[in-house]
Amino acid sequence: MIDWVVSFFALFFTDVFYVYYLKAVEKDKPLLASGWAVVVYSIASLAIINYIDNHWLLIPACVGGFTGTYIGMIMRKGSVGQHGEDASLSR
Repeated sequence: MIDWVVSFFALFFTDVFYVYYLKAVEKDKPLLASGWAVVVYSIASLAIINYIDNHWLLIPACVGGFTGTYIGMIMRKGSVGQHGEDASLSR
């Protein structure tokens, strides 16, 4: 059971932090983007190691990835418009 929880949260946090990685890349901040890349790949490796041994762990990994991306996007919603477009692009 703990493997399911680890797989879920590993991909959840991977995708939340991936949103921040993409934002750093978008803003041309190479050092910040590099730091986020280390965090993303380190956490994702936990899930990969888990589901190599047990393919059923792909289920919580996928749910965690979906949920992490959704929450990550909501967390930065202040700069994203109602239909997903960047507020600076709609002006």
